[in-house]
Amino acid sequence: MSDMDMSDADDDYDYDQSDEDDEDVGFADAPPVQRVESTYKALTPEACRTLASQKVDEVKELLCCDSTVASMLLRFFRWDQEKLMEEYLLDPEKILKKVGMMAPGEEDRSVVHMGDDAPVLVGGTETARASLPEQRCLICYEDTKVYSALGCGHAFCNECYGTYLQHKIADEGHQVVFARCPEEKCQLLVSDQLVRSLVPASDKLQQWDNAARLERSFVDENPNLKWCPANDCTCAVKASKGQMGVACPRGHRFCYNCMHDDHRPASCDEIKRWLVKCKDDSETYNWLMSNTKACPKCATSIEKNGGCNHMTCKNAGCKYEFCWVCSGPWKDHSGSYYACNKYDPEKDKTGGEVGKKESSRAALERYLHYYTRYTNHDQSLKLETEAKLKMEAKVKEMEKQGSNTWMDCQYLVEANEALHECRYALRYTYVYAFYLDKAGNHKNNFEMQQAELERQTEELAQLLERDVKDIQRTEVVHCFQMAKKRAVNLFEIVDFKDNGQGSSSGD
Repeated sequence: MSDMDMSDADDDYDYDQSDEDDEDVGFADAPPVQRVESTYKALTPEACRTLASQKVDEVKELLCCDSTVASMLLRFFRWDQEKLMEEYLLDPEKILKKVGMMAPGEEDRSVVHMGDDAPVLVGGTETARASLPEQRCLICYEDTKVYSALGCGHAFCNECYGTYLQHKIADEGHQVVFARCPEEKCQLLVSDQLVRSLVPASDKLQQWDNAARLERSFVDENPNLKWCPANDCTCAVKASKGQMGVACPRGHRFCYNCMHDDHRPASCDEIKRWLVKCKDDSETYNWLMSNTKACPKCATSIEKNGGCNHMTCKNAGCKYEFCWVCSGPWKDHSGSYYACNKYDPEKDKTGGEVGKKESSRAALERYLHYYTRYTNHDQSLKLETEAKLKMEAKVKEMEKQGSNTWMDCQYLVEANEALHECRYALRYTYVYAFYLDKAGNHKNNFEMQQAELERQTEELAQLLERDVKDIQRTEVVHCFQMAKKRAVNLFEIVDFKDNGQGSSSGD
């Protein structure tokens, strides 16, 4: 497919941009920030439609055909204009027949009913309904004057034709635009005009409308364009292979490679493994905490399968006997030694030889360290709507105090957006950290920057939680600018590692 020029669209959002200029915020401890470029373009539905229409107009002019023929030819050749022109010019009639279009000069024998009280279009000419001759429907074999046909003249009663089209729409999705005449040997494409005359206004007609949209096919068939995966979003993004985090014009963020949420700095493979692990290990951990305990000596997970609290470790190299309730040695649970009902604060400080081997419980506890922090930021993001409403209320309250204007208070909105960005980034840094190679300095450097971003994010959250009268503009502005720069620095470390020394390895 030939590369498509996106520069002519007026409504696209160009994200070929650098990060904000580093302005001196007045503090010497601000970390250095390098410019980070994002190479993608976010396109509104209107921009996609404009680009598709431009291609149709080009083909229409080159082939001297109407828009309907040009658009179907482009759809058939998956918007590869070069291949279309090459094959069409060799044998136009063959290509039109292959696509399912009538050749120029071919007799039009179509019959289309325009409504109950409207005339019938026969070959594109208005004709009185009563003047139609009877035809036998080729599906139900009943004679009728209420029938329809494409340019091929194959007639079917409106009831059978309408049912056929509705089944096609339901079964073939977006490919229904290539539905053919019901006559078995006829390859003529059904027309938009015929569909609208026979399919009543319903979900089926809406599905046809969606399939017939030029921009739908234009984006679907372009390897450099993808629809935003958010529900009910009709925006698209243009990016090259290898691009990960992108955002559509409506602000929905996703990974251009795997179409999940924007999960940087974690790789697509890591996030895939992480989601599976979350599903499996979280349930495993909950079950273990409810049904098992670690042997106090060797840390093997032990399930209690009876009412007795006298437990014996089944590990052949251990065989330790202990109390299920307090985990103390069972030898101390007889006669005057029994003290299981008493709380001993020193008991928690002692233990067996935990760590002699990498038990499943130890692995789960390591996973839980990252999982709880991941879910904490995930839950915070889900409260975004509530936080946004609170911030809007604070802005209005601040406007009422002193001589503050709406513009004077917008730093609070910027700070709230920065908080959201930092939490979003931090959520996936724990996925990335979980799979990091333990060897080398990269893990230490990453976790140091991660801790700085975490600290700055929590500080910003606390500042924004204050009452309006206690909020200091300079303090908030400095904090959210520092938080944004910490995030940039964290991603620079990841990019340096991935581009210069290879990607992280998994456990």
